[in-house]
Amino acid sequence: MLLKTAKRSATVAWCPVHGSKGLIATGTVANAIDDSFETTADLEIMQVDFAANTPRELPVKGGVKSNERFHRLAWGGLTNASMPYGILAGGMVDGGIGLWNPAAMMKEVEGEALVSRVQKHKGPVRGLDFNIFKPNLLASGSTESEILIWDLQNPAAPNQYTPGQATHPTMDITSVAWNPKVEHILASTGSTGTSVVWDLRQKRPVISFTDSATRTSRSCMAWNPDVATQVIVASDDDTTPILQMWDLRNAHSPAKALLGHSRGILGLSWSPFDSSMLLTCGKDNRTLCWNPNTASIMCELPAGGNWNFDVRWSPKEPAILSTSCFDGSMSIYSLTDTGDGVSVGSAPGWLKRPAGVSFGFGGKLASFARNPAVGRPVVKVWNPVTESEFVDKAEQLDAAMAQGTLKTLCEEKMQTDEAAAAEEWRLMHLLFEADARRRLMEHIGFSADDVSAEVLGLKLEDLKLDQQAPPAT
Repeated sequence: MLLKTAKRSATVAWCPVHGSKGLIATGTVANAIDDSFETTADLEIMQVDFAANTPRELPVKGGVKSNERFHRLAWGGLTNASMPYGILAGGMVDGGIGLWNPAAMMKEVEGEALVSRVQKHKGPVRGLDFNIFKPNLLASGSTESEILIWDLQNPAAPNQYTPGQATHPTMDITSVAWNPKVEHILASTGSTGTSVVWDLRQKRPVISFTDSATRTSRSCMAWNPDVATQVIVASDDDTTPILQMWDLRNAHSPAKALLGHSRGILGLSWSPFDSSMLLTCGKDNRTLCWNPNTASIMCELPAGGNWNFDVRWSPKEPAILSTSCFDGSMSIYSLTDTGDGVSVGSAPGWLKRPAGVSFGFGGKLASFARNPAVGRPVVKVWNPVTESEFVDKAEQLDAAMAQGTLKTLCEEKMQTDEAAAAEEWRLMHLLFEADARRRLMEHIGFSADDVSAEVLGLKLEDLKLDQQAPPAT
């Protein structure tokens, strides 16, 4: 269902910082112009509010002008007192990278909105991505296979280095993506159809792959959020508009191909909340939601009036996504409210039960929950303790029985327990004496000698015997 819109041909980036009140950044996209033939670009922060009775048009919270238009925006989670909403990076047409403070753009903190602008790339910056494990690391890709890693620990004067020597010097980088499971792994793809996986610890490429049958330009790529070795790449060539899933455990050929677009694919986004949901958009004006596991189309969003060039899942709201179109519109949709006929056909992963518990035989408790460390649900069986004092006493008694020290346990309890309980322990203590029978009788007020003397002193007439004669036989 369509929720919000903005009349802009803009590439977008969602704010990843929790507690950021639903913010989205838009930057005027390159190679597009409106009716006013304006040559400058706008970078704006918009408020995404789904409350009732709010206007459909997204309100602008703050913005700045830019001399160059944007190929890509990326929003990083590097925060401090002066940057509570992280840092916003933009890849420019002229090869520059701009770094902005969103809080300053919205006038919520003092200082300049533009933190710094670096000019190291020789051509347009089309690949841009922040590391989710180390938000101070930003990867960028440009022409001639030029990839740089930026350390934004000091964003006013960032340091940069390369991940290794370029393997295909003639390739223009179109997309870079950090692995969501392994922090030092980065992937890149480009115009020659070759994709490369880089290891930043070793500072070299560890594997490269391409499909010899379709050596066409690749426009974008994304890692599987659950499987560290799976990556998907998209072709923007109109003759082979194909999505290919690769498993790096066997990179000789693609593990799966997804066919559905009739023209080149321009945008790609894999849901961080459900790995069975993948969004794509392309030159055929379509935005599709796929199940990459089955290579099937789950649903299709309303078609645009021109090429759809960008699509992004929200990093904080599972069912929310944004699309950008060259018809001058940016739209926000929800896949949970299917009022306009859009239906995914099955329950998405974020609606599944994330954890659960159940009591079993013998008072045991079974639980299951997803373990982020292993990436799959883990089942545990517990022995719940509700009366810890009772359990401690039971364990103490069990240990005394095993060691044969019950008499000692009774003696200890006689000294420490309350008067009523101590009397019970004193009674039980008698059972472990050598002459337990005599001691027990004395404890309840009987003496064996007194009983014997009383019995011997009885006379015959004191005995109540039945005087009747037995019946005749």
